[in-house]
Amino acid sequence: MALPKEILQKVEKIRVWNSPYQPEINNSTSLTLLGAGKQGAVFKIDEKRCVKVYFDNESRVKELHALQLGGMAGICPKVYFWDRNYIVMEYIDSPSLIDYLHHNPLTEPLTRRILRLLDTFEEIGFNRFDHAGRHIFVMQDDSLKVIDVVHVIKDEPVWLAEKLIADMGKYAKRFLELVRQIDPVRYYRWITNPNFKKLEEKINRIDS
Repeated sequence: MALPKEILQKVEKIRVWNSPYQPEINNSTSLTLLGAGKQGAVFKIDEKRCVKVYFDNESRVKELHALQLGGMAGICPKVYFWDRNYIVMEYIDSPSLIDYLHHNPLTEPLTRRILRLLDTFEEIGFNRFDHAGRHIFVMQDDSLKVIDVVHVIKDEPVWLAEKLIADMGKYAKRFLELVRQIDPVRYYRWITNPNFKKLEEKINRIDS
């Protein structure tokens, strides 16, 4: 999908640089900054589209590949257009999993959808299962979509969903219990991971 000329001109005016402390951004356009991170910065184009501008082309290439894989599986934003240092993609106006759990309890159906999401990761070639809750979104139809997928394909699998579990906050222990009941193989893989004990200590501190 080609971008209208006026939007393309705005996107190409934006400049981002990485720095030791925080990203540096030069944005003289009307596009609103949504957030910035380790790979670049994201700006809202309209109610349906946003653009991620990258610090380097390597990150853009990795994320484009992952977004295309995830898009075909329905778990990532749609990609509309890309160029040498940016990707225009679907704008997701839904709560992150963290925000959702601030207002709703963790249920068995939601846990099953999260586990199905991780299954889909594996099916399409993603092998870093440690995805942060702030980058998982609960859509209006109750499906889940993920963003920030630059590093979801690693040389070695990352099986323990450490960030995801910790991001459950007060529901972390319930989440683990539900996973034990629903998917005992995954649960065993998690609890036998060398890093699980440290994660368990963190969960206990949250719960105390």
